[in-house]
Amino acid sequence: MFNKKIKAYLSLISAILINFITGNLFSFPSLIPYYQSYLFYEYGNQEKISLMKLYFIAPVGIFVQNAFISLIGLVDKKIGVRILVILSTIALFLSNVIMYFSIEYYLLLFSYVLFGFSSCSTYYTSLRNCWKYFPNRKDLISGIIFSSFGLSSFAFTSIADLIINPDNIPKEGKYYSKQISYRFLKYIKIFTICAVIIGAISSILCFTYEDENQNQNNNNKVTLNDSIISNSYIKSDEKNNIIINNESTPLKKMILSLEFVKCLIIAACTLAFGFLLGNTYRNFGIENELDEGGMHTLSKVYTLLNTFSRILWGIFCQKFKFKKPYIIVMINQIAVGCLIYFSAFKLYTYFIVVCLGSLSYAGHIVLFPNLIHVKFGVENSVILLGICGIFSGIAALIGPILTIFVKDLKDYLMIYLIGVAPSIVSLILTIIIKTDKFEIKPEPDIIEDNKTDKLIDA
Repeated sequence: MFNKKIKAYLSLISAILINFITGNLFSFPSLIPYYQSYLFYEYGNQEKISLMKLYFIAPVGIFVQNAFISLIGLVDKKIGVRILVILSTIALFLSNVIMYFSIEYYLLLFSYVLFGFSSCSTYYTSLRNCWKYFPNRKDLISGIIFSSFGLSSFAFTSIADLIINPDNIPKEGKYYSKQISYRFLKYIKIFTICAVIIGAISSILCFTYEDENQNQNNNNKVTLNDSIISNSYIKSDEKNNIIINNESTPLKKMILSLEFVKCLIIAACTLAFGFLLGNTYRNFGIENELDEGGMHTLSKVYTLLNTFSRILWGIFCQKFKFKKPYIIVMINQIAVGCLIYFSAFKLYTYFIVVCLGSLSYAGHIVLFPNLIHVKFGVENSVILLGICGIFSGIAALIGPILTIFVKDLKDYLMIYLIGVAPSIVSLILTIIIKTDKFEIKPEPDIIEDNKTDKLIDA
């Protein structure tokens, strides 16, 4: 019905839309002060769920989003991106229904498990689908799609502030007023409606790249085509018949390689501070008694920079490749980690430092996936990024674990310094890692008369 070009642009719009709603996973830390107040009144003026427990909700969803990408990548090859978009929308709807009707802590955690699954289902699969449609614009496509994901947090945090506390009224002691707090439910209603409508439109516009299933079928044929040769070891028997041996594949060698291990460490070490900052900066500023309206503005600017800087990082990546931009990302992040605690005594200095931290997080989100697909290939990218995601998901939980030890504002200094330490490791590895395509060295041929197998590492 549509030609390939139309499908390409419709699929790109679909990817932008679905990532726009699933990106709201990262909005929750900015809404914690409202949600904490709402729970306080729901529990009869009692604090049954502490602030430290609330810090775990979004990271649990982020862990799920990152940890199951490889599995979703395999499912994608079976059912296609469109079905995943539909499943993502359903999971997002159920997540918000649970949050609307329940105040039980473990059900709240489960709601964000569903949210994480929703985000995981389409995050890299929609990106890979668009990479195939636009093979010469991968960096720009990455920036556009990831910007949509980041824009979600800005849009829905702004909507939440407008609905819940439009007049920037400060807390009455430790909590907002009851009238303000209960508007949180109204916000959940509006987001749920938006998610269902946008998810439905995205599923209609999505088209799985046509050649994907053909390539998969070709890989299953015992023929000497390019896909078999690139994924198998070939040897001849005594009668010179060709035997295909799939026990050892390039993907396995990639996963076990030192270069991929370096990539794993870089991802985890970079995101340890990125998640910590995103999860705590708003509440830390409020606890320092910074202006309520100023903190609302900071949340919006933080997410805007996180959004639109991704396009710039995509352009920089296309021009300068991975290493130089990523070194800048890490140096900036280390500086932010060292300065953020001391900047929090004035709104404008805190504003600047937190926004610089947003730039580093956005830089990683765009640059790192491109490192993986350049080094290891587009076809392997979702599975390998999924493995990296497991470590990144663990890194997301480090911040909330550290906040358990927060007793007063002084404790934040040690937490931020501990959080920035892995960034130094990431910087060192970024300097030494090779950014060219990963090559598998062929095994030497062993020649013995006619009874000797000739082993060729294709």
